[in-house]
Amino acid sequence: MNAQLTSIPDSVEEITPALLSALVSEMHPGASVEAVEVLEAREKGKMASTAGRVRLRLRYGAGSPALPERVIVKMVLGEPSVARFLYETEVQMYRRVLPRTKVERPLCLGAAYDASSGRFMVVLEDLAVRDAFFPTVLDPALTPGQMARLLDVLAELHAQYWEATDRLGEERWLGTLMEGSQADFFNRGAAANIDALVRGSPYRQDLITRVGRSPQALWDGVKAVHAHQAARLPQTLVHGDTGAHNSYHLPDGRCGFLDWQFSSRAAWPRDVHYTVCTGLSVADRRTHERALVQHYLQRLADFGVQSPPDIDTAMVEFGRAIIWGFTIGWLIVPERNYGMEIVSANLERLKAAMDDHDTLRLADEVMA
Repeated sequence: MNAQLTSIPDSVEEITPALLSALVSEMHPGASVEAVEVLEAREKGKMASTAGRVRLRLRYGAGSPALPERVIVKMVLGEPSVARFLYETEVQMYRRVLPRTKVERPLCLGAAYDASSGRFMVVLEDLAVRDAFFPTVLDPALTPGQMARLLDVLAELHAQYWEATDRLGEERWLGTLMEGSQADFFNRGAAANIDALVRGSPYRQDLITRVGRSPQALWDGVKAVHAHQAARLPQTLVHGDTGAHNSYHLPDGRCGFLDWQFSSRAAWPRDVHYTVCTGLSVADRRTHERALVQHYLQRLADFGVQSPPDIDTAMVEFGRAIIWGFTIGWLIVPERNYGMEIVSANLERLKAAMDDHDTLRLADEVMA
């Protein structure tokens, strides 16, 4: 936590100019906040997100650097999640890792995490001021051109740390898909949590019947694929949660990703399959996915990767990775987080992709 902060609040009323001055001045020396106006506050479960968001208008003190007047604060409103590692990961990504990259991202004004309370704050520019578009699966699907630009962002990120995750340093909070807080969290309860959601949802019961695998079998497949990727594929830094709902698109064509909570050291298919399979319509994915993966591989080379995977190998790994997007990306997601219409629409896109790629057979191939 920023040494200047004595505590991180869990209510809108506690967001004061003094608190924001302490938070913002660490990443932007000389900045101070004189006044705060709350424009909007939304709690988890009342929007398409897993954390609270507060929109503010700030007035800066004399001598402050030029910073956005309107900002979004991500924070815990009320009780922290049991998955507190998510908060620490996002804070540390904005503080320590993303400033070393050149990828498109919202300007971060400040970020802090308190392990003792489980609270966090991330202060970001309000991208709505730049007329950003934030897609959901209920909006018209992204075009292949928009998807190619998202893959450019991922290729640039992945290339910087391709087979060189040691450049990230010994960051204990940044684990792998096999070890660390993220892996521990899912190992403790993924199958049981999915099973409880399935038992409480006629839609999920029907979906599981159509898939032909129990929640435990699906989770076992995810773990097998993770072990295969860790042993056989180049490791890099991944965003980890690249569903199209976590992307933004600016009028000038630039785009990027939000919500860096699932970042880890892992293999490229984690990010690439998830954004392609959730962002495109089923018909467009079937038509364009191979060309888009080829585009991603070429962009890796453009950004300096010496030996990207060949397209045929890449498509196999792309298909195998879809088991994560289906099982953990969306099957485990409670309705309260996004609403069942969004959850089910994403699941149907991912189910179609699993069928098209024979994903479950590919996962079975790497089962120990």
